[in-house]
Amino acid sequence: MLIEHPVQAPLLRQFLEAFKSHDASRIAGLHALTYEGLDVSRARRCQGRDAVQAAYEEWFQAFPDTQLAVTEVMTQSDRVAVSWIMEGTHQGLFLDVPPTGQHITACGISILTFDEETITKGLHLWDLAGLLRAMKLLPDLPHKGHRTNQAKLLANFLRHA
Repeated sequence: MLIEHPVQAPLLRQFLEAFKSHDASRIAGLHALTYEGLDVSRARRCQGRDAVQAAYEEWFQAFPDTQLAVTEVMTQSDRVAVSWIMEGTHQGLFLDVPPTGQHITACGISILTFDEETITKGLHLWDLAGLLRAMKLLPDLPHKGHRTNQAKLLANFLRHA
């Protein structure tokens, strides 16, 4: 559910529509030319629209059936925090990992800063270890004598938070 705000709600809707259609160019266009972002899976900052577009192109190539669900939106003046769940099948190179064919669930939160027309900053914190577990590259976490899927546990929590 998006909270109505003069700047944030339309931009978030446009972002979600572009993500649903896997349109990396359109997503990049919603970001400022001077955009600065940090994603926990990256060793460096993402700067500018070209870098945003490249990051989403890589994701959509690696997970061509990816879907994004927003679980909660919180706003504060020129900032918004969005918790989300992404699902898809690992079918292409991602973080130098060749395709595993595994279905993945990735949960996280993005804190975005806006100006009048664009997203100017982004901090993306998400369960990279859960993604690697879903890709069968890390062992499952033990829980009371049996294994559990941490990503599914987190996704269920976010859906009902």
